Amino acid sequence: MQPARTRPTLALALLLAAVSAMPAAAEAMSTQYDVSLIGLPVGRASFDTTIRGDAYRVEGTLASSGLADIVTRIKGKSSVAGRIQGTKLFAHSYGLDYSSDKKTYRSAVTFRSGKVSTAEVAPKVTKPKKDYVPVSQSQLSSVVDPLSGLMLKGKATPESLCKRRLPFFDGWSRLDLVLSPGGTRPFSTDGYKGDVVVCNVRIEPVSGYRAASRGMKFIQRQTIELWFAPIKDTGIFAPVYAKIPTEIGPLTLRASMFAKN
Repeated sequence: MQPARTRPTLALALLLAAVSAMPAAAEAMSTQYDVSLIGLPVGRASFDTTIRGDAYRVEGTLASSGLADIVTRIKGKSSVAGRIQGTKLFAHSYGLDYSSDKKTYRSAVTFRSGKVSTAEVAPKVTKPKKDYVPVSQSQLSSVVDPLSGLMLKGKATPESLCKRRLPFFDGWSRLDLVLSPGGTRPFSTDGYKGDVVVCNVRIEPVSGYRAASRGMKFIQRQTIELWFAPIKDTGIFAPVYAKIPTEIGPLTLRASMFAKN
């Protein structure tokens, strides 16, 4: 598994642009996010979503900027495609491709009804350390990808949206995100104004990580805050704000434009 301090999968997941499940004709939407660390701008992300009937596709990019480029330059892209069935979204394929300075990381995962069919990553874990917790096939029978995994369907209440456990798999690691109600907040941005649902999130590692990892031990002790806004009348909610504790200070992600045609 990649070091926790360099792998941006969770951040990409929290930047997810939501989609609408209802249109019969193709519909496209865009969402943009500003990323800050201890209040300083360090990056931007954008996501383009296309819906055609019950099929969806999300393509996103993330890039460091400003002061962050002085320390490390990060550039990445991620995508997911799948189908909407009832109240759930099932990914067919998920991909991540990003670089941090001179290092490149790639992940390609295919699914079938929530079960992982194939998973290819680079670099691979060829010589795991003694404290490495391997991923077993039984842990991949019912999982979600880091993008559409945060597309929540339910009522606009903390109890409806936040009482759930999300079994994430990104190709390297299995992590459970345990959500709990955190109330509501007012929120306004280009494309949305109104109340949002706040979920408190704890991370529980399952496999594909080093038990002695300092970064993993740190994030397990923290509570992440996610704010979800509705997409029109679809009953689907997506993140518009996230606050993620890091050892340096809080990393925040805020939608500057939300699901705008």
